[in-house]
Amino acid sequence: MDSQKEALQRIITTLANKNDEIQNFIDTLNQTLKGVQENSSNILSELDEEFDSLYSILDEVKESMVNTIKQEQARKSQELQSQLSQCNNALENSEELLEFATRSLDIKEPEEFSKAARQIKDRVTMASAFRLSLKPKVSDNMTHLMVDFSQERQILQTLKFLPVPKAPEIDPVECLVADNTVTVAWKMPEEDNKIDHFILEYRKTNFDGLPRVKDERCWEIIDNIKGTEYTLSGLKFDSKYMNFRVRACNKAVAGEYSDPVTLETKALNFSLDNSSSHLNLRVEDTCVEWDPTGGKGQESKIKGKENKGRSGTPSPKRTSIGSRPPAVRGSRDRFTGESYTVLGDTAIESGQHYWEVKAQKDCKSYSVGVAYKTLGKFDQLGKTNTSWCIHVNNWLQNTFAAKHNNKVKALDVTVPEKIGVFCDFDGGQLSFYDANSKQLLYSFKTKFTQPVLPGFMVWCGGLSLNTGMQVPSAVRTLQKSENGMTGSASSLNNITQKQESLLTQKDETNRVAFKRQPNEHCRLMSRINKNVILALLTLTSSAFLLFQLYYYKHYLSAKNGASLSKHKGSRVGFDGTQWRAVKKFIMLTSSQNVPVFLIDPLILELIDKSFEQVKNVSHGSTSECKFFCVPRDFTAFALQYHLWKNEEGWFRIAENMGFQCLKIESKDPRLDGIDSLSGTEIPLHYICKLASHAIHLVVFYERSGNYLWHGHLRLKGHIDKKFVPFRKLQFGRYPGAFDRPELQQITVDGLEVLIPKNPMHFLEEVPHSRFIECRYKEARAFFQQYLDDNTVEAMAFRKSAKELLQLAAKTLRKLGVRFWLSSGTCLGWYRQCNIISYSKDVDLGIFIKDYKYDIISAFQDAGLPLKHKFGKVEDSLELSFQGKDDVKLDIFFFYEETDHMWNGGTQAKTGKKFKYLFPKFTLCWTEFVDMKVHVPCETIEYIEANYGKTWKIPVKTWDWKRSPPNVRPNGVWPISEWDEVIQLY
Repeated sequence: MDSQKEALQRIITTLANKNDEIQNFIDTLNQTLKGVQENSSNILSELDEEFDSLYSILDEVKESMVNTIKQEQARKSQELQSQLSQCNNALENSEELLEFATRSLDIKEPEEFSKAARQIKDRVTMASAFRLSLKPKVSDNMTHLMVDFSQERQILQTLKFLPVPKAPEIDPVECLVADNTVTVAWKMPEEDNKIDHFILEYRKTNFDGLPRVKDERCWEIIDNIKGTEYTLSGLKFDSKYMNFRVRACNKAVAGEYSDPVTLETKALNFSLDNSSSHLNLRVEDTCVEWDPTGGKGQESKIKGKENKGRSGTPSPKRTSIGSRPPAVRGSRDRFTGESYTVLGDTAIESGQHYWEVKAQKDCKSYSVGVAYKTLGKFDQLGKTNTSWCIHVNNWLQNTFAAKHNNKVKALDVTVPEKIGVFCDFDGGQLSFYDANSKQLLYSFKTKFTQPVLPGFMVWCGGLSLNTGMQVPSAVRTLQKSENGMTGSASSLNNITQKQESLLTQKDETNRVAFKRQPNEHCRLMSRINKNVILALLTLTSSAFLLFQLYYYKHYLSAKNGASLSKHKGSRVGFDGTQWRAVKKFIMLTSSQNVPVFLIDPLILELIDKSFEQVKNVSHGSTSECKFFCVPRDFTAFALQYHLWKNEEGWFRIAENMGFQCLKIESKDPRLDGIDSLSGTEIPLHYICKLASHAIHLVVFYERSGNYLWHGHLRLKGHIDKKFVPFRKLQFGRYPGAFDRPELQQITVDGLEVLIPKNPMHFLEEVPHSRFIECRYKEARAFFQQYLDDNTVEAMAFRKSAKELLQLAAKTLRKLGVRFWLSSGTCLGWYRQCNIISYSKDVDLGIFIKDYKYDIISAFQDAGLPLKHKFGKVEDSLELSFQGKDDVKLDIFFFYEETDHMWNGGTQAKTGKKFKYLFPKFTLCWTEFVDMKVHVPCETIEYIEANYGKTWKIPVKTWDWKRSPPNVRPNGVWPISEWDEVIQLY
């Protein structure tokens, strides 16, 4: 009977799930049907508009051609009428002269006849009939205005719907979910060179399988993705899954969505349980703060309520303490006394989990750990055998310790800014890490016999909580390394467990199980004096404790890197592969005088945090490996290529030392378009692998703007993609540009290396280093079609404009204000890699959020007087400064709105306001007139917004109020504000 019920229950569950799946599919079909109807209606409307537009164009063209024919008819008619009139006059004069000559033949007197003959001769000489052209000035031929629209008719007959890109295919194998980061990779089913970009959409869900139409969050959209993968970082995993879909777009339309892919994003999400927290704690979902007034006068009132029958409805005053929401989550007693404790509201029963805690800077005392649900209301974390924690005390004296069962282990490490907690329930491990560097602080090894709750205790301060986090990769790596070691259990935890197990067998559910001895041995032991047993156990435990403390000191040192053997001078650590690879690489580069310096972001960040300590370390004096032994796949160095002379010999020696090296080359972008040199390849990256660790050598080239440039790491077809995990490389995803760093030599983990003298400045450059090259090939083609203006005036203007741009850049960088090439200056860079000779000004853009009030005085101090100031900081600000030789500097300030950016314009005579709309953009570095400057990364969209699709054609007449396609009226300044918003100098 029971088995049949279970089978029936399974059938019911299966049917319910299938019904739910079918209902979801029905909802999807209905939604699709509705979308088909709406989209068909929209497409029909657009089709009507397109044909109406064609009809309108045909009518306009017909009218224009008719006018041309009529004008030609009028012109020829006028010419012929004029010529006809001249001929009539000439004929009339000729007939009159003929009649006079005929009469003169009858004159008898010689003198009169001679006189008449002379007159006739003079009149014939001057007669218009002899100076008149007898060829029509124009012909009656009008064939040059005939038309033949047969080709156009054929084109019209071939009108068809736009080619739509096919749906991409998301590759689940290439997708990666790690460190609260999701990388989505896809490919096209077949090659399509007309694809312009991709659109990625994602949303969070708690349902596996097909996305659901109802009860789902909206799709988040990421547009204008140029590659076939995208990485979402900094996510909070507060749902079990995430749906992803992608579509391809050409210049005209977007294609179908790919089949959606669901990726698991499981992580521990919990809030703080304010229903059982101490009254002196002000608790919200993810933060807790000490409130010394929170419990005054409340406990007696609560007890009075309890003595009156314990009403099920809590006191209104009690529920409002500390502005907390009503207590609805817990049924346990509220912590009281000196147990200033709050627990999480979600129990951990299995699996591996991770969360982070950050304390306020002035927090006097706090604890972070886990506890069983049975933790008493008077119990403090770490003082019972049901709780484990690390404790920080900044009151009177500073202490940092691990606690369990009222046993304390002092920790000889610096208290981190943020603490990461790793709980492996099944593996019986609780570890605490520096959340930033992932340095292990302490580990408990135990066997959890009950579900545990995250626990926190705070006094005179506050804690904030980060949940929804995956176990970081670095922590997983450290855990694997630790689990591979024998005898690495926490001494504090093990001693406590052994003492408890040997001294008493009570409360077995709250203790680690003790392996029982055979019955005969137990009966024998029971006859021995208990005092002797206790003395022996105490002595044994003390010795074991000393051994474990000694071991644990070396264990922590090894976890942070590797220890230096005093006897052999060799380095030993849990994983010395990284250090050995770096050591050999430095030996190799030093022996061959290869000019390299360290640029690895992770190591530079660790060095920067301990810089004062590191710079005072002499060569070979360190006893720990703290930096180069951090687990990772790569260590990144930079190679100053212009100083390197012996590449081939270096490669040969590297191979003899055991390295496997890969050289990655590509064409020099600066030679693009020069026929004889455009195929020249230069080295961009070297990957040298030793055992399981690789050195990524990024080739830095010196550029004319006194900066360093590195190229894109593109893998060619013959290169083994599995040589190293290329996707994890931190340099080479795109070309980069950096300020030339001043270098210094320091000793790191016993190795002498060169690093940037200001590591933090270099680290700040890394995420913003993307570089886009000027389009040299297109610029050369432009000047073949439109000859460059090399007049004296044009050359003088370009020289003055370059000097003005250099002065402006120097002034703004001194102020710390980001800027980019805008308007005509940006167009000149993108179209012809030069300043437009007829533009007469230099245009820069600045985000209004970067505006500084001393910007005007700074330019005036630099010798650039203010020419005009339009608008105000909160609306349509624009500045113009006067440079030498009548070249002016225009600065446009950009304002950000939900889906676009804009800058303003003002007409001084009327007070009219204008708004110039741009799609949102980011900034990249480029080189322009021997300078490293910013331009919009999305350059083509930026330029087309300002100049339209015909930006390739030079236009010398430009009306800033009418010509830009992105200009919009924006109202009129009130006359009362004109003195403020329209200032001319």
